[in-house]
Amino acid sequence: MKLTYFAGAMLAAGAMSQMAAAQETIKIGAPIPLTGYFAADGQTMQEAVDLAAADLNAEGGVLGRQVEVVTFDIGDLTPDKLTAAAANLIERDEVSVLINGYGGMGPDIPAFCPYGIPYIHNDAVSSVVDLAERMNCGAIFNASDIDVNYGRIVFEQMLASGYDFPSETLALVHGDYEWDINVAKGMAEAAEAAGWTVVYEQEVPYDTVEWTNVIGKLNDAKPGLIHFEALDPSVATTFMSQLALDPVPGAALNIGYIGATPGVDDAIAQGQAEGVFTFTLNAHGTDEAGAAFEQEWMDAYNAEPPVSLAAAVYDMVHLWAAAVEAVGDDRDFAAVAEQIGALDFDGIAGTYAFNDRNFIDSSAETQPAQLFQIQDGKRVPVVIGDEVVAPVTAAE
Repeated sequence: MKLTYFAGAMLAAGAMSQMAAAQETIKIGAPIPLTGYFAADGQTMQEAVDLAAADLNAEGGVLGRQVEVVTFDIGDLTPDKLTAAAANLIERDEVSVLINGYGGMGPDIPAFCPYGIPYIHNDAVSSVVDLAERMNCGAIFNASDIDVNYGRIVFEQMLASGYDFPSETLALVHGDYEWDINVAKGMAEAAEAAGWTVVYEQEVPYDTVEWTNVIGKLNDAKPGLIHFEALDPSVATTFMSQLALDPVPGAALNIGYIGATPGVDDAIAQGQAEGVFTFTLNAHGTDEAGAAFEQEWMDAYNAEPPVSLAAAVYDMVHLWAAAVEAVGDDRDFAAVAEQIGALDFDGIAGTYAFNDRNFIDSSAETQPAQLFQIQDGKRVPVVIGDEVVAPVTAAE
């Protein structure tokens, strides 16, 4: 009698344990910058991960289990913040993946690599790819192309845009981050290959607020195209506003990636950026899927999705979920990583097909970069990939 009772109790306990396991959430770790220079992008990352997780849960979750987003603020992207993120998200919270728009552009690799956990990011910096290779980080994926290639691409898109440049000369003003330097390098190489001349280049610190000297030299050099690259909205907006007071006649101004982020929305709304160009790595497309994503974002957040990172981060979550479903186990990190690398995943921002270095070669067939111009207070896509989709306006 006692034996029968004990066996029955064990069976009941086993059934309850299986039910509990089925009900446990699968955790997505989001190490993102919610404070500091990059907070505007960080908010976009947070909203994108949350929206993608809500979509997965509405469709039954992943492997029949609901997903839960666990966020950690990595602030100014310093090594100590990334190490703390690893300890909290991986060791304490036992997340099954790490996803962000960018996570340190270097310090994130040694912080996350030793755990072997899938980490999908958009650092897009050459040295990050190099470092991940040296450390044999097979589970780390850069879900876009890299800095120097984007420099080349944005120059080619500027040429394709139809803008009437007053001369085939380029001026480069950029910050001292590796992204800034390498985008400028890629642009210079592409310009010289096209027969242009780089007539001015200046690296500036991120605390620059007075641009009189730089603007004076720009007017002396009289470039046909000015490209500005720095990952701080306030640096870009002060440069734009002061250049508008003493513009280079006829020159086009591209303020780089930062112009695609919410951090310059106020300047755009106030008319301080009319005619200015900007670009982004992988925005949502203008097709039916892109329109549906835009409407879903509007319904959720009462705002248009930022073209900087919204679609890309949203796609990363669904890419990971597809890999987990194929493997059948969210905790088999090696198998999930292998599946991520093998997928050709069609997302809102294009096709995610990783090369043998675990990043994506941008093209019209994969992830087409997008060039925008500010027209009537809005970012208007003018070139997507290698296709001109709207006319540009001339400098005033």
